[in-house]
Amino acid sequence: MEGKPNNSVSFTSNGQMVTLAEEYCSTTLCNKVAPSVLDSLGARSRGHKRMECYSCSATDGSCSSSTLPQIRCLNPKDHCVDITALSASEEFPQDERYIKGCGRLSHCQEPLGFHNENSFYLLKCCNSSLCNNETRDYLESPLPPNGMMCYSCEGNSSQGCAPQNITLVQCQGPMTQCMEAVGIHNLYGPNTVLKGCASPSWCDAPYTSIYKHLSGIHSRCCTGDRCNNWVSSGTLNPFRRSRASPGIRALSGLPSTVLLLLGALLLSMEGS
Repeated sequence: MEGKPNNSVSFTSNGQMVTLAEEYCSTTLCNKVAPSVLDSLGARSRGHKRMECYSCSATDGSCSSSTLPQIRCLNPKDHCVDITALSASEEFPQDERYIKGCGRLSHCQEPLGFHNENSFYLLKCCNSSLCNNETRDYLESPLPPNGMMCYSCEGNSSQGCAPQNITLVQCQGPMTQCMEAVGIHNLYGPNTVLKGCASPSWCDAPYTSIYKHLSGIHSRCCTGDRCNNWVSSGTLNPFRRSRASPGIRALSGLPSTVLLLLGALLLSMEGS
């Protein structure tokens, strides 16, 4: 379906291969069958050339090992991936804070990143064997500042993103734009606000919804210090003159004809 690319990632955890896949479809009852990522498992025995990648997860602490395990990708179209998802509120599963492995992630031609005072997310993909070899700890060794300053907050107008809670954050690495988004959150309710720094590729991708559990998102990215100041009382104000780029995007987290299929497939490492 246009605007809803499929994604998958495979990695090792406690001696087993784990595959996570999401697929979208747009016809009635189209989610009857299992995700087609299952088809890629058969590709292993058909002689396709497949990439090798480093693989680990926060589940078993293998990402902090001096010697990272290696896997051969399930699908010849897979790339090597490196995912970091850190949140002060621990809203994302702790066992998925660090993942290296194989996969296909949308909009990942360039680094995908977002951060503010509470969160740090960075997704990187590369297309040569064992290229996902970086072991940097972004908490202990942050990315260098890039000169951009953006407003930062998470929550609603009375908690988290009240005027007294909004701070300034110095943007890091590839996060060279300011971002603000409004959506529905299961804890904060409607008109939940998110502000921070983002990479240009993040602004076009669906990961704000995935990592922040926001549905019905209206988001905006802009270029220029402190330009993410359009949100007022949980809504994006109409366009006004500023140094900001005028792009405003609306993403539906739960469209009625699109269903997310999430499969966790445990495979013996002996079969890989």
